[in-house]
Amino acid sequence: MTSLPGGIFPPIPTFFDDQGEVDLPTLTRHVTWLLEFPLAGILALGSNGEAMHLNDVERVAVIRTVREAIGTNQGPARRVLLAGTADFATRGTIARCRAAAEAGADAAVVLPPFAFPTQMSPAALRTHFLAVADASPLPLLIYNMPANAANLDLSAELIIELARHPNIIGVKDSSGQVAKMARIAAETPPGFAVLAGSGSFLVPALSVGGTGAIAAVANVIPDLTCGVYDLWQRRFSAATVAAAQAHEVAAQRLQAQIIPLNQFVTATYGVAGLKAALREVRGYGGEPRPPLLPLREAEAHAAHDLYAAVRATSAEQMAQQ
Repeated sequence: MTSLPGGIFPPIPTFFDDQGEVDLPTLTRHVTWLLEFPLAGILALGSNGEAMHLNDVERVAVIRTVREAIGTNQGPARRVLLAGTADFATRGTIARCRAAAEAGADAAVVLPPFAFPTQMSPAALRTHFLAVADASPLPLLIYNMPANAANLDLSAELIIELARHPNIIGVKDSSGQVAKMARIAAETPPGFAVLAGSGSFLVPALSVGGTGAIAAVANVIPDLTCGVYDLWQRRFSAATVAAAQAHEVAAQRLQAQIIPLNQFVTATYGVAGLKAALREVRGYGGEPRPPLLPLREAEAHAAHDLYAAVRATSAEQMAQQ
């Protein structure tokens, strides 16, 4: 794989049973449902997948299970399987990239090593990512998420430099800095994927050259998250300027409507919020692994209200089009 398709990638949770063990049947159930929607692919073992809470055997089992659910077809409708492979050490990251490749992943998503954040100079980070890219059998996506990496925020200059490596094919940027994304999109090689790390700024990212999003909210409302992307893309095939503008406005409105639910499953409650939302909406989700705590009942029920609200407003919008 030398490039990623544009579109939406949900970063799926890792589910656990009542004994706290990885629940692979529920994982299969969730992925199978997601595949009913026009997603570009799926990210396993991202931050929402509680990757840091899993041992290496569990990580491999998760990737293999998702690969089996997706299938191995090579046609244009094939869904890409991304896998988080970060470790605190360069050596460990390379090992996890190799294990992910053997388990069936198509590309690796790599956070910067953040155990010693004050020592992670641009030179140290450059050395790390280039060494991983040289040794990995999988192409890499750089994962810039300061909130989950001791506030390490990769600069546009560093990402643009790393993008010249033939085995680094994209970036997931969760920092929300749209100006940075614009520069990265403009100054990286053709085909380099620039993915928003949240559904909250999907349209802004697309408007500056982004190619899609890895968005937690797509686990709960995959159709509407894909709908934002699809409406934006329709601008390019519209027969008239007025039609293009109408698609743009519709994308912006739908974007605004998904933000409250997106905030619930990201900035407000994170992994616990995502699992609570899935319990409320889909009937499964379970609890996160400690030290993360599950939501209280009243907090969890708020997810249902947010889901109902976005369904109602989006249905009204569609009826007006």
